[in-house]
Amino acid sequence: MSKHLVVTLAVLAAAGNPAEDASKAAAKRFEGTWQLVSAVTDGKPTPADLVSKIRVVIKDGKHSVFFKDQVLANQIPFNVDVTRTPNEATDTLPDGKQIKGIYKLDGDTLLSCVAKPGKERPTEFASKPGTGHTLRTFKRAKP
Repeated sequence: MSKHLVVTLAVLAAAGNPAEDASKAAAKRFEGTWQLVSAVTDGKPTPADLVSKIRVVIKDGKHSVFFKDQVLANQIPFNVDVTRTPNEATDTLPDGKQIKGIYKLDGDTLLSCVAKPGKERPTEFASKPGTGHTLRTFKRAKP
């Protein structure tokens, strides 16, 4: 193998995949605690007294969901794809099923729309009756 080819391969390996790097950087922007402020599933709003008790903690590409102090989902890995419009997020559950969604992150507000596990990804930020989609709005909790 020529010295030039070795150097070229080393530079390419160090540079990484730009789309993958952008998605990893985007995932870092999710880190922190997020308070659910509204949720609509299959066209039906979730009562405010339930919504106020749900928060999500994101760290190192994983998230945990809490209802008050009870853990509902622990350390669920997820990845994001910022090359897609709208941006996509995919959670991988312990049983291997995936929850596919779309998201919009605007400062300290996170809007996401997800399908039920194993179902096709939503294409719009809406939760119409019969779709099974959940549209959620979160606000970043201040430390």
